[in-house]
Amino acid sequence: MLVIVHALVGGLLGEKIHSIPLIIISSLVLHFLMDIIPHYDANFDKKRFLTTGEAILNKRAKIFFITDHIIALIIIAALYQMFDSKRLLIGAFVALVPDIVGLGYKTKLRGNRYYMKFLKFHSKIQRHTTFKKSMISQGIIIFFLVCIYLIIYRQQLGI
Repeated sequence: MLVIVHALVGGLLGEKIHSIPLIIISSLVLHFLMDIIPHYDANFDKKRFLTTGEAILNKRAKIFFITDHIIALIIIAALYQMFDSKRLLIGAFVALVPDIVGLGYKTKLRGNRYYMKFLKFHSKIQRHTTFKKSMISQGIIIFFLVCIYLIIYRQQLGI
């Protein structure tokens, strides 16, 4: 799932829920539920990872990953400017934590069996589809999330 989608969902939870512990729990749970929606994962070999624990990302996957994260950061910053809400930032950030934790794969964490169990769980729940189908479905999700944000923003302005 695009990081952008996770950030938008987490930020929305942060904006609408007033309890920090509830924002954290719901952002994490919704991250995993969103990952069940079929999506493209930039040529990540899921079967190889689940059987051997070895993850290999090609150059295209790395570019896709970096671009997605940069756009997500820009969106989070823009939403923070619009809503001036620390809860929104907390929700958006926490919704990204499961994917950020995955970066530990390139460190000594890779040797930790609990860490690898988490990564395999996270990988196992994900459903994959083609790039085109993924961009269409995620584009629709992003469109609806942006519409919800705009409605909330207009309500705050009293328009």
